[in-house]
Amino acid sequence: MASVLVVEDNPDHQRAIAEVVRRLGHDVLMADDGRAGLAAVAEHHPDLIVADVDMPYLNGLQMCRMLREAPEFAEIPVVLVTAYLPPSDPRLGSAGAAAVVPKPFTVQQLSGTLGPYLSGAAPASGPPPEGTPAGFADALLHSLDVGVAACDASGRLIVLNQVIHELFGDDSGEIPLAEWPRHFVLRHHDGTPLTAEQLPLVRALAGEDVRHADALIHDRMGRPRWLDINARPVRDAAGAVLGAVAAVHDVTGEHRSRQYELCKTRVLEVLAAGSDTATAAEAVVRAVGESLDWPYVRLWLLDQMTARLRPAATYHGPGERPLPLPASFERGQGLAGQSWDRGELMWVPDIHAPDSPVLPDVRASSDYRAAGAVPVRSGDRVTGVLTFFTYCPQEPESALTVLLSGITGNIGAYLEQRRAEDLSVHLAAATDEYIALVGHELRTPLTSIGAYTELIAESDDATPVGDIRPLLDVVERNNVRLRHIVEQLLDLAALESGDASLTVADTDLMAVVAAAVETATPAAGEHRIAIEVDAPDSVPFTGDRRRLEQVVENLLDNAVKFSPDDSAVRVRLTAEDDAAVVAVSDAGIGVPAEDQSRVFRRLYRAGNARHSGISGAGLGLALSRAVVERHHGTIVLTSRPAEGTTVTVRLPYRP
Repeated sequence: MASVLVVEDNPDHQRAIAEVVRRLGHDVLMADDGRAGLAAVAEHHPDLIVADVDMPYLNGLQMCRMLREAPEFAEIPVVLVTAYLPPSDPRLGSAGAAAVVPKPFTVQQLSGTLGPYLSGAAPASGPPPEGTPAGFADALLHSLDVGVAACDASGRLIVLNQVIHELFGDDSGEIPLAEWPRHFVLRHHDGTPLTAEQLPLVRALAGEDVRHADALIHDRMGRPRWLDINARPVRDAAGAVLGAVAAVHDVTGEHRSRQYELCKTRVLEVLAAGSDTATAAEAVVRAVGESLDWPYVRLWLLDQMTARLRPAATYHGPGERPLPLPASFERGQGLAGQSWDRGELMWVPDIHAPDSPVLPDVRASSDYRAAGAVPVRSGDRVTGVLTFFTYCPQEPESALTVLLSGITGNIGAYLEQRRAEDLSVHLAAATDEYIALVGHELRTPLTSIGAYTELIAESDDATPVGDIRPLLDVVERNNVRLRHIVEQLLDLAALESGDASLTVADTDLMAVVAAAVETATPAAGEHRIAIEVDAPDSVPFTGDRRRLEQVVENLLDNAVKFSPDDSAVRVRLTAEDDAAVVAVSDAGIGVPAEDQSRVFRRLYRAGNARHSGISGAGLGLALSRAVVERHHGTIVLTSRPAEGTTVTVRLPYRP
């Protein structure tokens, strides 16, 4: 019967270790820290010492070194128990420990480690050579960064080093070798199942030298690991097979590198193909999802009109169901919105954690475990976000971070190039359209002026002035119209180029609205149109009052002109936390859907307006847009034909 000294400052752990020693049939001595442990060694000279690493006054490493340096105690084996250092830490071996037991440990694991030292037998790794410190072979085995597994001739596992335990778990030695493929869901690198007969140790037991066998596993943290395994039979002097040994190399890093390179190549090939934006977006998310084994990838792009992220492309792995995501994200909303707001890559190791940025509906309906989001940049601006979801823990490793940043950078550059190309085409078309509109708006009054001037010129010299006065009125009216168009075009050009400066001062938007309503009231009264105002008493604002009145007057002028008699035009002014909002609504003829995106262009008039007989040059909304944008605001039109139109101006408060 041996005596065992247990040196452990945690009372629960101390009692557990002591109970294991007693069940092995040996006596137990106990100490609560390293200094007390040294005193107990000097007094009782135990056969075995089991010591915790992290203790007060004198830790287990220091105590072990001091024992190795004392000749009278140097031969007493010390088994260190650690939750503080990983078992492969070289400090454990250099301290002279005979063996290392990681916390948490099982009773069977602790018994198996202590048993050989208590029974007088050598550890499972075999007796050390003569002159080798006790436990050297075992410590060496556990310090290797290569997994080592060995079995006897019956297939019973007799050696599993620390790397194997880290990959498969502390109880992996309790699983029969034939059960490993089913228990650990072993697969080949291509995803096909790995059978018991294909296990390298089993093949080596049959006499085969196995080189570079492959296995895909999920470690005890759920992370995929790609392994490369060599195995060979262990023979005696006569050549009989005594067992088999396998060396397990974790090649996950190399596999990931190839995976990342493939992903980058596929994405670049897609972008180089020059497809339209929608086709390229679909191909990019598919390439990312398939190359990185991500079951769900989505690309969100910023909609400049609404300032929200909208989905551009989605990849679902085979058999994956769609996620219940919203149609758009605002800045700071959900995972995509937060990545946009921060302008940085975000990792979510557990989407179900209380502080997860993933939307509650998505968390509740998904089996995914981890997620991430990467901003898509165009220069200094974030123009989109790439999001992904996975079933496995996804760590923010540097190589993957570089890959994703590179991919999204290429996407941003591609989108900027396509946007420039589209803008060039659009600009050419808009220029042609503008020239045609200018020609139309100038030719119309010039035609009247020219024709009526000729009629006047051809009149008899004796014709009374009163007879030709109607002709002169037409000339004058069209001359005024032509001059007004030219003045507005020049004003608009000055605003858009920045040559027209704003007179910025403190003002009251309520006063702006009141002045514009007063200007529009006579024309509205002619058609019995009521102008209804919903506004607070005062909305302080800093801006150009004259220009802002010009905007509201233009909106009211359009609303009155296109409203039926005996109807109402409504003006609503509200003050929000960060902006003032002016909305002008009518119940008029409305704007056809195909024209709504063009009505803010110079001289553009919707088709139903051009043919309605209602006068106008198509410059009021263009001028209003220029003024609003100079105030860093937005102007949006919403309309339904025959039901009316609402134009909403949003003016942000400026510090």
